[in-house]
Amino acid sequence: MNFMLCLNTATIQPASLPEKIQAAAAAGYQAIELWAPDVLEHLAQGGSLEQLRRMVDEAGLARPSMIHLKDWWSCAGAGSSQDWDEVRRRLEVAAALGARHIVAGPPHQHVDLDRLAEDYHRLLEVSLQYGVPASLEYLGFVPQINRLEVAWDVLQRTDHPAATLVVDTWHNFRGGTDPGMLEKIPAEKISIVHWNDAPAQVPREQQTDNDRVMPTDGILPLAQVARQLQRIGYQGALSLELFHPEYWKQDPHEVARLGLQKMKASLEPGQG
Repeated sequence: MNFMLCLNTATIQPASLPEKIQAAAAAGYQAIELWAPDVLEHLAQGGSLEQLRRMVDEAGLARPSMIHLKDWWSCAGAGSSQDWDEVRRRLEVAAALGARHIVAGPPHQHVDLDRLAEDYHRLLEVSLQYGVPASLEYLGFVPQINRLEVAWDVLQRTDHPAATLVVDTWHNFRGGTDPGMLEKIPAEKISIVHWNDAPAQVPREQQTDNDRVMPTDGILPLAQVARQLQRIGYQGALSLELFHPEYWKQDPHEVARLGLQKMKASLEPGQG
């Protein structure tokens, strides 16, 4: 299957940013998904964007996406001038590091979807000024923007040619997305796919980010999802995004290596 395999750097916390880049390259990933807060912390400690850009370039890692923007929505009481200062700062960082998209997290409460679409339209216009279009994310554990169906509804209401979605296998499971919904999304409307598995021993409605497990270590039919992506013509990145405290205690190089191995295994037909 013709996907770009990517390491989301949350998977190997609390390693330094240079070590995360080194681990991704050494393991054999084709791409890396950096977190803006990690980059800003690196800068606060005396690093530079030029240095980071050079490290990623020399590692040969693509940057399909960066995480993330928040508090960009007026529909839920955010979007102050201070919030937008931070949005613009993160867009500057993403542009300087060559990210193709930046993830826009959703409100964590119920909102009017028409107003959210207006807010996302505005965010797209601003993000395009930096050459890094914002891509809408849904979160399976929030009350409303928790399923692929809802996020797609917002995109249609937004009616902007640059609007895209972040698809996530665990969020699909956690929020109760209809498994067939993925094949209703045009491939060009997906900026990146976060690739992770869900454990069998924790009830779906009780799972948190920290419960995510390595591909093939859980119950999700990842090979089936990969075939769905293939059928719609998606050829972008699958990004290993885990927040499991047990992985964070281990050698980041070994976690990155094992993660890539399990990503490849999850794409095999016998896995679901």
